[in-house]
Amino acid sequence: MSALRLTIDSNLSDVSLVAVAINQICVHIGMNEIQASQVELCIAEAATNVIRHAYHGERGQTVSIAVSTDVDRLQIEVCDWGTPMPAEQIDRLIHGAEIVEVDRTDRALLKEGGRGLQIIRNLMDEVTYTREKSLNRMQLTKYILCDRIT
Repeated sequence: MSALRLTIDSNLSDVSLVAVAINQICVHIGMNEIQASQVELCIAEAATNVIRHAYHGERGQTVSIAVSTDVDRLQIEVCDWGTPMPAEQIDRLIHGAEIVEVDRTDRALLKEGGRGLQIIRNLMDEVTYTREKSLNRMQLTKYILCDRIT
């Protein structure tokens, strides 16, 4: 098992740095371009949610991303020490949300937020969220489906 920890400041402009790094790790371990892009998107969503909701946009806070790889999976932990995720959002992350068909003209009525959690839920193979003392931990797992022959 290989492991790496990345830490960024709670600044939205730093999210792309960690997302691109995660994408390249995915490519390096044998994920195809689509899988790597999906994981990159999920990390960008998770880190953005931490900054916007756990830290309320306040800079100077720590967002920690731990990446570990095994033969058949990539595991990522996104950790923060901010406001915990509300129970309804945890439920959406873990269990998903109902898909609601909305007429194009009614899209403005859709509730802002929560779409990132649904994206994470849909694209990752396993997702968990825990709160331990003051630490919030979102764990994401993606199974590796290699396209290359070894």
